[in-house]
Amino acid sequence: MTTPTQAAQETDNLTAIIADTAMGWAGVALSETGIRHATLFHRTREAAAGELRAFGAVERADPRTDEIVALLTSYAAGQGASLDQYPVDLPACSPLQRETWLALREIPPGQTRSYGWLARRVGREQSPRAIGAFVGANPIPLWLPCHRVIATDGTLHGFGGGLAMKQALLELEGALPKRLL
Repeated sequence: MTTPTQAAQETDNLTAIIADTAMGWAGVALSETGIRHATLFHRTREAAAGELRAFGAVERADPRTDEIVALLTSYAAGQGASLDQYPVDLPACSPLQRETWLALREIPPGQTRSYGWLARRVGREQSPRAIGAFVGANPIPLWLPCHRVIATDGTLHGFGGGLAMKQALLELEGALPKRLL
């Protein structure tokens, strides 16, 4: 059964905003109230645009474009832009998914937390793998910083953009030392 919120979201006009950054092309699908979906960094503009089109977003003029582009370019350049303060408008999800995704914003830039920490944070300490699955389904990466969640032993695990991108993001934020090569 579709809830009223889900029905409204299905008919939303999402606006696609795409930025060329030092790490590649990235974008967001914006509703009237915030970011509904986001991409990671892509090698081409078309790859980012295609991902946003898959969410139903259309490129069009929007007064928030300059702010989004400035945040993404500053973040990717390592200038300390805080993406995790921008309003989000989560797609239809369970209450536990919502709580898990929003709890990602409690992990400060330059720091990491374990999947176990996140499971405890949302009251599901016996279910870190289930919470990990929610992290893996994060619809708004970068803005809900799932890349800051690592294994209890400190190793990098599971990331939609690949472990090399996860490492690069953690290096960019200062959570890991920068590779020399």
